[in-house]
Amino acid sequence: MAHLIFLYFCTMVQNMSEEEMSLLAKAERYCANEEQCRTSVRKKLCDWGASLDQSGKIVACLVDQGFIDERRFARAYTSSKLRSQKWGRLKVVYQLRSKQVPPKFITEALSEITDEEYRGILLEVAQTKWATYNPDDTNAKKRAKLVTFLASRGYESPEIQAMLNEHFADE
Repeated sequence: MAHLIFLYFCTMVQNMSEEEMSLLAKAERYCANEEQCRTSVRKKLCDWGASLDQSGKIVACLVDQGFIDERRFARAYTSSKLRSQKWGRLKVVYQLRSKQVPPKFITEALSEITDEEYRGILLEVAQTKWATYNPDDTNAKKRAKLVTFLASRGYESPEIQAMLNEHFADE
């Protein structure tokens, strides 16, 4: 089977122009540095001067070689944005949809984050932001600001309200 894939790849590469081979090598390096999705690679190829036809051919080659894997991308992106950037699920889903990642891969990636971990991230973000508010403001005003901030970060309203009721009820 691996031999057939290699033969297919060799045939595909033989049908590429020198310019396309150069763009393919550049795209391989781009994909090797960080997980990429088809949409971002197509955009980068167009930035580099590739035509739509060339970018389609190169992306197909990169998928066949395993440089692009939408499932792997969705998992890496979700993990990074939730754990490092502290985004909420809604913002992650919106961004992945804008990158045209298939919904089943988005769902799989989000399921890898436990509810407990997610609530912990939400609480950490809320406590950090709460500490920045003016101590002279009323608690109601701080809570309203916090709700707006957390919603802008992509957290769901029921999750925000539950966290506020549990951890900021008496503040």
